[in-house]
Amino acid sequence: MIALLIFSAVRGQSDYAYQELLARASLCHLQKDYKKAINYYEKAFRMEHPDALTAYKAAGAYALDHNGDQAFGYLTEAIRSGWHEADMLLTDPYFDYLKNTSSQKFKNIVADALVAEKKYERGLKMPGLRKQINLMMLKDQRLRYARIQADGEEQEQKVNSEIRLADSLNRMQAKEILKKYGWPKLSDIGKDGQNNLWLLVQHADDDVIFQQHALSAMKVLKAKKELDLENYAYLYDRIQCNLNYKQLYGTQVNWSSHGQAESFRSIINEDSVDHRRKCMDMLPLRIYALTYGFEYKNVNASKARKADSADRAYTRALIDSAKKFYAKSAFQKVYDYYNRASMIAGGMSDADNFDAALIFAVVAAKVADAKYKSISLDFLNLLYLRNKLRKQQLSGDVFKVLHQDDRWLDMYSHIN
Repeated sequence: MIALLIFSAVRGQSDYAYQELLARASLCHLQKDYKKAINYYEKAFRMEHPDALTAYKAAGAYALDHNGDQAFGYLTEAIRSGWHEADMLLTDPYFDYLKNTSSQKFKNIVADALVAEKKYERGLKMPGLRKQINLMMLKDQRLRYARIQADGEEQEQKVNSEIRLADSLNRMQAKEILKKYGWPKLSDIGKDGQNNLWLLVQHADDDVIFQQHALSAMKVLKAKKELDLENYAYLYDRIQCNLNYKQLYGTQVNWSSHGQAESFRSIINEDSVDHRRKCMDMLPLRIYALTYGFEYKNVNASKARKADSADRAYTRALIDSAKKFYAKSAFQKVYDYYNRASMIAGGMSDADNFDAALIFAVVAAKVADAKYKSISLDFLNLLYLRNKLRKQQLSGDVFKVLHQDDRWLDMYSHIN
């Protein structure tokens, strides 16, 4: 008898103990330590019955560990509990072992998933749109998986080129969807459809205006119970970080040079972050941190205020130093200090950013070094993305040195 048939009905044996085990399982899964992931999953399932998605993830871990019986058992449980993404199941590379060793049994599982999906679709208002979005995301995920599996730099570059093309096409389609429907409701395309559309928007970091438009469309549904609140929180933080503000919900992390998550990016009023997360149906930050492999300890109000104050003070000291070196025409030092100040989330005000853009435009007119034009445009572009820049501010000759740059022309054509 497989483990999933002996789930305990006991809940809440320890606050968040079940979620902590799942977080550790998820990390081990990503680290390709499938046996350890399985161990955490089984410990968790002795405490609480998994939902459909968790059962599906456990099935994937077992398949990657070449344990077909348990993998099929958890896939059956996933479908019984509401898993209905048949296209994902059919193409998911995690289940290649099952396809190759038990092809007919896998086909039967896919057939069961198709039946479940057809039943699920009958309860949606826009099943065709859900299908379109899910297929877009499947292509996205297949390409990103191919990049992980790429053999050598040449193959990786080829896949990256395909990813860029797919991202561009997906973004065009996503924009058309938002233009036509706004943000589709849960009752329109289901939770999986909404989640996959959100993932496509998350990948559009080089188009923050599109991300902002999507967030505004999502916000309309917040009070109507027609939105996955966690997705809203993730996108909100993503945009905040892309605009160099501090995040609100603690969803974004810092990565080391070795590609490992090591801490959370700066959080405003960090002492109350778990309260905000709870309002968005999200787990405490210490549990979320475990999915990235690091420990997090909550901070009190005093420590949070001190951290915010220290960031502001350090930013001001860097800007003051930059201006002193500007007076001495030590432009490389000006560049270095402003560059460091610009990396502190929420440190520079809009006025500080505009002052920096002015200073570097003046320097660019004196020094034939492209980096001064570039950083001036960086500061202006940040203000543009924040919707804090007006054409009136750009009048006069001070920015004339930037006028032929493509970035200037594009930005200037879109502001009022």
